[in-house]
Amino acid sequence: MGLASGLAFSARGHRLVGYDVKSEVRSAVRRGETPFTEPGLDRLLREQVRSGRFRVVDSVDELVRDVEGIFVCVPTPSRPNGRIDLGPLKRSAREIGSAIRTVRGFRLVAVKSTVVPGTTEAVVAPILRRTSRRGPRDLGVAVNPEFLAEGSMVHDALEPDRIVLGTSDPRSREWLHRAYRPFPSPVFTLSPSGAELVKYAANSFLALKVSFANEIGRIAAEVGVNVDDVVAAVGHDPRIGSRFFRAGPGFGGSCFDKDVRALVTRCRELGFRFRAGEVALKINDEQLEYVFDRVREVVGSLRGKRLALLGLSFKAGTDDVRETRALPIAERLVAAGTTVRAHDPVAMPRFGRVWAAASGPRRRKLKLCVSVERALTGADAAILQTDWPEYGRWPPKWSKRMRRPVLVDLRRFVKPEVARRAGLELVRLGDGTRPPAR
Repeated sequence: MGLASGLAFSARGHRLVGYDVKSEVRSAVRRGETPFTEPGLDRLLREQVRSGRFRVVDSVDELVRDVEGIFVCVPTPSRPNGRIDLGPLKRSAREIGSAIRTVRGFRLVAVKSTVVPGTTEAVVAPILRRTSRRGPRDLGVAVNPEFLAEGSMVHDALEPDRIVLGTSDPRSREWLHRAYRPFPSPVFTLSPSGAELVKYAANSFLALKVSFANEIGRIAAEVGVNVDDVVAAVGHDPRIGSRFFRAGPGFGGSCFDKDVRALVTRCRELGFRFRAGEVALKINDEQLEYVFDRVREVVGSLRGKRLALLGLSFKAGTDDVRETRALPIAERLVAAGTTVRAHDPVAMPRFGRVWAAASGPRRRKLKLCVSVERALTGADAAILQTDWPEYGRWPPKWSKRMRRPVLVDLRRFVKPEVARRAGLELVRLGDGTRPPAR
């Protein structure tokens, strides 16, 4: 997020200086390489490095010396109790504040990290003012949440659908408006807490929209219709819209689950309940059980069976495996006595590390395969978890590799005509088809 946001500022004509706490990330970015998979980001990085408008430094002191505005893009991961971990943000604030103390002139610190309403004013600003020894006249503190979707970060950063600014003083407000003037996007200016709430409200609504689609998908399966036909017609209503209105195995990724849990937890601390968020999370958890039930209907007893799991990232177009549904699906399959052969075109290294940390003694029951063919060899069934384009082509030779050529398609991605040509039995989640007889 930080790299994409910075490169967008550079591409719009600003001079950007970047810093990351990891030296290997700084070295890769200097070479024009991104340390993760994101379409178009490598090319944009190389263009901006060549332009001379984007460079990387090796210390916060150097960063603060050379710029007037600092955008903080550190992670705020979820804790087991649902709260966000503010440790990285607090450390950044202390380092930035100490560096600001050594320079002259106005500095603005804008928090892009996702934090619950009230955090910037109650936590970040006091740390910055204490360590920098500066008041509001010489140090502005603001909120500028990001709305980038993995897989389309370059487009979202260059042409955001809206820009949200949270400020409490005129100088910071004017500075941020100037910074975003080259962007062709509407600007919404709120208080810092208001801007923080916008991010949580947006992600909570999208999570609820996904969960609602999954509920409709369960109904569609029971009454024998295709959920995609239903939501396409419903989503055509401009009051509803079709984006994120799609049934599947549930939402994953770094934002939805973490942000909804954080807002639910924060509301409980404030003395009331965020019921819409609670429902979205409950439906998302139940969707895993629904998926597992469909797999058992197809395969029967799972003990001693071999299954192929296709797609390990939480969505296509990225190697991010944070909160991917592939992990709990694999855990449940292995716990039921199944041997899993898994494949993903880009996410296997990251998934392998996550699996090794989470699986314990069952670690060897899942094997990562370098090709789809190896994953499918001898499989009693396959599960499509991520809709990577190569899976949708499904050639006949893949089916011939399987002990029983049947696919549980959690995304309704493989077309029925493709499956027929490939000799593949197809069970698509939420389209009204019943599992073939064993």
